[in-house]
Amino acid sequence: MTELYEKWKGTTATLGIDGNAGFALVGPDLQEGEAEFVCIDDAPERWTALRDKQCWAATQALRRLEARLGGRLGYYVSPSHPMHD
Repeated sequence: MTELYEKWKGTTATLGIDGNAGFALVGPDLQEGEAEFVCIDDAPERWTALRDKQCWAATQALRRLEARLGGRLGYYVSPSHPMHD
């Protein structure tokens, strides 16, 4: 585990969509927290529906954030996420 993970351990990541990217964010905002963004258009070809591409991008952003921090995070989906119904 990294020092950065220790800082955010026990917090919950927010998953959502911002423009053409899925994101994962820990912390109150981009300035004080940590975030990753993944372009929706980078989704594998098997994902054809926009909703599926958005879900894929947000999940990939979470995986990248967890890899960078060096540990697993809990998460919730924000109102911008397609699964927030």
